[in-house]
Amino acid sequence: MPFVFLILFGLAVGSFLNVLILRLNTGMSLGGRSRCFSCLAKLHWYDLLPLLSFFAIRGRCRYCKSKISLQYPAVELLTGAIFVSVALFLNPVEFPLKYILSSIFFTILLAISVYDLRHKIIPDQLSASLLIMLLSRSGEGDE
Repeated sequence: MPFVFLILFGLAVGSFLNVLILRLNTGMSLGGRSRCFSCLAKLHWYDLLPLLSFFAIRGRCRYCKSKISLQYPAVELLTGAIFVSVALFLNPVEFPLKYILSSIFFTILLAISVYDLRHKIIPDQLSASLLIMLLSRSGEGDE
């Protein structure tokens, strides 16, 4: 049961990660309603269910039928896999802080990788967040 929760939570975080990857450095805010990039139709909540919506609408916009990038389900699945994989190495109950920080670390690495694949650049905001994490943990002993 805990792994099911971690997968579902990872899928939700992956969905947000897609928003971050697509909106970072575009002038668009991270808040606000999601839209189809082709027809600009506002998406409803049932269009935004991680992984499920993509397969339910067969990878096409419900409104204009344009193809939706495979990046969406891939990032969601990979984020779910990160949350479960980290849990296999670090018990979230025994080492909650290490689990959370490790999950965040690998999630940021995923965001950097996908952003770099799309734009051929690594955003300073993501690099700085990794640096801050590493500096905040340096000098601390093991738990």
